[in-house]
Amino acid sequence: MRLAKSLVIASVAAVSLAGGAFAQNAISAKAGMINVAEGDVFLVDAKGAEKQVQPKPSEFVDIKEGQTLKTTEGRVEVLLTPGAFLRMADNSSFKMFSNRLSDVRVDVQSGVVMVEAAELLEDNHITVLTKDAIVTLTKAGLYRFEAEPAGVRVYMGEAVVEQNGQKTTLKGGRELVASAAGWTPGKFDVKETDPLFRWAKRRSGYIAMANVSAARQTSPRNGFLGSGSWLYNPYFGFATFIPYSDTLRSPFGFYYYTPSTVMAVYYPPVYGGGGGGRGSSGNGFSASMAGHNASGSSFSAAPMTSSASSMGSSSGISHGSGSVAAAASGGGGGASVGGGASSGRGR
Repeated sequence: MRLAKSLVIASVAAVSLAGGAFAQNAISAKAGMINVAEGDVFLVDAKGAEKQVQPKPSEFVDIKEGQTLKTTEGRVEVLLTPGAFLRMADNSSFKMFSNRLSDVRVDVQSGVVMVEAAELLEDNHITVLTKDAIVTLTKAGLYRFEAEPAGVRVYMGEAVVEQNGQKTTLKGGRELVASAAGWTPGKFDVKETDPLFRWAKRRSGYIAMANVSAARQTSPRNGFLGSGSWLYNPYFGFATFIPYSDTLRSPFGFYYYTPSTVMAVYYPPVYGGGGGGRGSSGNGFSASMAGHNASGSSFSAAPMTSSASSMGSSSGISHGSGSVAAAASGGGGGASVGGGASSGRGR
């Protein structure tokens, strides 16, 4: 069984223009590391004492069980299980009930939270509480949670929502919204975006860019890559994601490579005619590497490019064999999310 029992961050041994070296350091086996904090972000302990989060290079801030993370005029990205990110908008907060990778539990207490899960392995579980609903993510995908009025949206993937003893399965394009009469199911337009959604997309693109150099400088024989892993990339100043066994695409359409597959970025396939020479899988990879096109999925993202490679995807999300399942098919049309990477806090 493929396990993801270690949260791995690589610290810097040496960095040079000719090529930096990554020194792997297992510093946490729990969820809740703050990867990026912009603006006013605070940690609140069980006694109500607040401390502003101001991460420094190679300093990692963890959210402990019982602590609350909140923003005023700020945004924050938190690492959950390897391949899953929690992102929070202005004037929002959540409490960390459990930070064990086998049972991550967070309670959305105010504002809006989004969870992007590019990979969700069998032994990793993520549960989000909002009001009186318990939401369990059963597939990799993209999810949104609101505190007031309480609501759950599934852009892609699948979630099981339990409230008042009843269970409801939500797939892509479906939502549940709380009201005085109870929780009401419905559909929503997955093409709709807001500042948090657009920031989450940019962050997903940056993570994919950082993945390329991190994957290239990491040996697939290193023991810590026995599962999906977080690696600190000193060039970007934050942790990126290395999948368990094969290239994945994020829900926003950006590629995450492994040390074994990243060379396709640096040595593109040679297109040969009539069956001679090196072939192509039709997606920019050599024929020996799986394309991972998710059937039944129409969620797509506009391309984002870096100097190293094109990170864009023309169709859907796809998952390697290490994920619980491929993206769920769901109602609603595909979402074409415009806009590439940009710096600053653009809205």
